[in-house]
Amino acid sequence: MKPDYDRAATKAAEILIQYKVSTAPVDPLPIIKATKDVVVKSFVEMSENTGLNRNELLEAFHNSQDAVTSVHVIDGKKQYLIVYNHLLSDCLRQRALARELGHIVLGHDGTLPYEIRHAEAKCFAHHLLAPRALIHAIKASGIRFTMEVFGNLTNCNDRCLGCMRYIPETHVPAQLNRDVRNNFKDCIMNFFNFQRILTPSDGTALADLGSYMEGYVE
Repeated sequence: MKPDYDRAATKAAEILIQYKVSTAPVDPLPIIKATKDVVVKSFVEMSENTGLNRNELLEAFHNSQDAVTSVHVIDGKKQYLIVYNHLLSDCLRQRALARELGHIVLGHDGTLPYEIRHAEAKCFAHHLLAPRALIHAIKASGIRFTMEVFGNLTNCNDRCLGCMRYIPETHVPAQLNRDVRNNFKDCIMNFFNFQRILTPSDGTALADLGSYMEGYVE
């Protein structure tokens, strides 16, 4: 059994369209809060609600330091609880929440092997936070594609970028790619106008993202 990367990438694009996400960096928290049958709490909120201290909570949630999702079946319906560390940097918090959202959107309930679930959720997170339509738009604009430019647009750091390079080639329906690009149209134009002023002429361009951009059709 192998991770279904195509499905994970496609689901990420569908979520961006479904929730009419039109600005970047993408914040998964409002999407999670608007998702049916999902409750999201910080570790601090959970501690206040349950009376458990941080160490007890971490033990209850398998010592997860960033975010974790638990699922319960009530009257035949899945109910999800996401608990996250709100003290993380924006980049780490958004990556953790995007990953947990991926588990929910992809219907992970513990029946698949951990390695499969983890790989699919990470793929979903990257395609949610760094849509290939945005990366393609940077490259097509003639703006030097640097780590600073990439980080300003997606809030992803170099470690996030490094992980993306190892995601196998994925295929997303071409119309979805176009819809995502159209959603971010105004954001992209504003970003370009701003970035052309800030981007240093001697910035070192990033290496090609390899398989992450393969299969992309605008």
